[in-house]
Amino acid sequence: MFYLIVFFILLSLSLLNLQYTDRLSRQVLLPVTALILIAVAGLRYETGGDWDTYTKFYKSFPYLSEIITNPSLLFKQHLEKGFVLLCSLVKSLGGTIQHLFFIVTFINISLIASILPKYTKYPVIALFCYYCILYFNLEMIYIRQATAVALSFYALQFVHSRKVWQYLALVLIACLFHRMAIIMLPLYFLLDKQLPSWVYLTIVGCGALLMILGVPWIKTVFLTIANWLGDSYADKAEFYTEKALFATSRRLSIGFWLNLALLGCIMFFHGKIKTNPYGTIMLNMFALSLVIYYYCYELVEVSNRLRLFFNIGIIALLPMLLEIFPLFKDRIIAFAVISLYCFSFSRGIFTEAPEAAAYNPYQNYIEYKINPRPSTGKQRLNISKKAFRQERKR
Repeated sequence: MFYLIVFFILLSLSLLNLQYTDRLSRQVLLPVTALILIAVAGLRYETGGDWDTYTKFYKSFPYLSEIITNPSLLFKQHLEKGFVLLCSLVKSLGGTIQHLFFIVTFINISLIASILPKYTKYPVIALFCYYCILYFNLEMIYIRQATAVALSFYALQFVHSRKVWQYLALVLIACLFHRMAIIMLPLYFLLDKQLPSWVYLTIVGCGALLMILGVPWIKTVFLTIANWLGDSYADKAEFYTEKALFATSRRLSIGFWLNLALLGCIMFFHGKIKTNPYGTIMLNMFALSLVIYYYCYELVEVSNRLRLFFNIGIIALLPMLLEIFPLFKDRIIAFAVISLYCFSFSRGIFTEAPEAAAYNPYQNYIEYKINPRPSTGKQRLNISKKAFRQERKR
């Protein structure tokens, strides 16, 4: 119920943004929306996924003074060095894992919120889309990757302005938080390239057909390349394809058809989207996310992680669709459709489905500090994992 209430609050702020796009809207509505998102994920207490893993990591990291005295300690850590340094700094200042969660969320949401007004005149709606589509995975599970995604998203402005060094610098910093961000480096030369509508439809359509027919191919390629790169990569590849919780093939679902329907809708308005300075970039980001979704259907865990870097383009692309309609009543209808589409992504969390037990009920760190009591976080995390395994076996 808590997340559903937040959903309707953000929905209300988005409706105001739909009507008012002036300077006051950007200075009031956007900061309020960003603060809500920072507070929810930043102040969570043993809620969501991976918090237990990050707690163990945090305890094992050296203090910053130890790294300065003995730099080799930094390179002995198997996680990305930027994240390790941030943890060591917070730890050296007397912070706990809860402080780290808040700081990481503050950085991520601030980066995204600060750049959105440049990408679309509806930045509040974009944050609303982020909340529904990506927020629960990035800000409440994959916090390292969340920072890398936010930095990469912020860097897209330099693709359009042709500032290659600024783009490369930000992506390299993103790699210090999640190595998978390296995929963004060569895309500087491709993301702003306009393509005919038939190219998008053909490429994505072939991928969808590949998934429907269940043609195996990517898993073998993935394992072969990982073996070429060395034992550490081979071990990770085996884990993600054979042993991990998500080591399974993607099945046909409502998301399969919704993505195809959205692509068709976007192609209908393709000509107008291209007139937006960042329209082509965000469209290509979304198209890449669909390519990974369909062509890499055999590797759910790997493809889900990789497509997060591209799927964030949809949070700017959807508000761009609203900019096409000159009449307010048409924008309202379009926004209603977009809201339903966004709701579908996190419907399990909003409706408190069994597989979302790790999120529900929401536990707040400040509340638990004021009124200490046993947390149900670990039990709920186990329930969520068990429900997911049972769902995958069906």
